[in-house]
Amino acid sequence: MRTTRGGRAVGTLAAAALLAAALGVPARPEQSVTLFVTSERTDTVSVYRGVVPDLKPVAAIKVGREPHNLAISPDGRWVATSDRRSGEVSVIDTRTLTEAARLKLGRQTHDVAFTSGSRTLFVGHETETFVGVVEIGTWQVKAPLRLGRAQHDLSISADDRELWFTVTNRPYKPGDPRVGVVELATGAVTLIDTGANAHDVTLSPDGKLAWVTNSGFVHQPDPRVDLIDVAGRRPIGSITVGKYPFHSPKRGRDGNLVPSTAGEMWFSDHGLQSVMAVSLSERRVVATVPVGVEPYHIAATADGTLFVANHTSHTVTIVDGPRRAVLGTLRVPPRPHGLAVLVDAPR
Repeated sequence: MRTTRGGRAVGTLAAAALLAAALGVPARPEQSVTLFVTSERTDTVSVYRGVVPDLKPVAAIKVGREPHNLAISPDGRWVATSDRRSGEVSVIDTRTLTEAARLKLGRQTHDVAFTSGSRTLFVGHETETFVGVVEIGTWQVKAPLRLGRAQHDLSISADDRELWFTVTNRPYKPGDPRVGVVELATGAVTLIDTGANAHDVTLSPDGKLAWVTNSGFVHQPDPRVDLIDVAGRRPIGSITVGKYPFHSPKRGRDGNLVPSTAGEMWFSDHGLQSVMAVSLSERRVVATVPVGVEPYHIAATADGTLFVANHTSHTVTIVDGPRRAVLGTLRVPPRPHGLAVLVDAPR
């Protein structure tokens, strides 16, 4: 379970370093992180810590059945995972690295998202038509958000006013809207039909656009990514991203360190077994970095270090985003899916 850096990766790093120097990219400072990774096969969340890329295992926390997505509170105090098969949510204390609470909500819990003030946790369900609402600290389950649709993935706005969601538990049919947004102050729900299935929805760093990947079914890859104007609640176009784009880092779920001024979004791609950088100004792929087999979620730090969960390779790839290079590969327990990263305070 240690980070490896083969000759090929080091060669890539050397080339990337030369390119970075030519482009005036500043040298990467040492950064200590704590990384949380779910294992769907062992029903655990594994914890790794160290200076990037040399992370070491420090804990394996038992949670509910088939832990899936992870969210980290913006204050760094809590990590939540959806225990998909037991219909629960486990909350981990990041100070003690123990399970602080396990809550029974509804069938097939899937995505989790914290508000920016770290006061509320939202929990989506693939087979329920409501989103669970949990008060942080007391772990009281509040009145749910009634959406009238089952949900797959969630995305919360930076001002905590809106919760966006996708629906992917059935094949798309024309006229069946697969993207929704609920106004949290009123509970009003707006459904948006992009003309495609919809898998994950991620708000752009500046919050002005919603980027929607499609399909959600492994046997039906779709390279289309739809763009929705957040204020106008309307689709404004689509672009092609790789072969099968899946997930992108977002606030309140995989990490909280995607700056609002970021000029790129990164997407995992099942079909290409890679991660891709998409320029927000040009709306096109500008870089592709190979990772493992079936890459799912990506967590990011503020300086652009990416951690990619490779479901079938049973690894996490560590990527230097600005330099487009693999820093190392971390062997993890089988079937990693969700992950979250916490940048540690200087010691």
